[in-house]
Amino acid sequence: MKRVLPVLGAAAVLAASAVVSAQPPAGGEAKGPGYRHGMREHARAAHDACRDAPDRGACVRERMCAQAADPARCRAEAAERHKRLIARMEARQAMHEACTGKRGEALLACLGEQRRGPRREPQQ
Repeated sequence: MKRVLPVLGAAAVLAASAVVSAQPPAGGEAKGPGYRHGMREHARAAHDACRDAPDRGACVRERMCAQAADPARCRAEAAERHKRLIARMEARQAMHEACTGKRGEALLACLGEQRRGPRREPQQ
């Protein structure tokens, strides 16, 4: 029993220190790694400014990249993200077209098969 109490006390101190260190900084809201240096405020301002733009996505990207440290790199990365988004959307549309007319469990099974590819029979 005398050996267990110091171990439990040390575990309690360790747990308490983990909780204290996980608290957000005092004086403001918690900012994650993606929202450093006022990025959240920049994003809000860009979204508000582009609210009525015909191509809202391009407007927001342009405003966000204009405030970046390296605007050319920001634009290139945004273009690459946009290409990946379009590819995912096209793949999803093709999956749903392949499963046209199915409902419920049959639709879910079809979409799963489209996502994973055809199942192979286990070799014996």
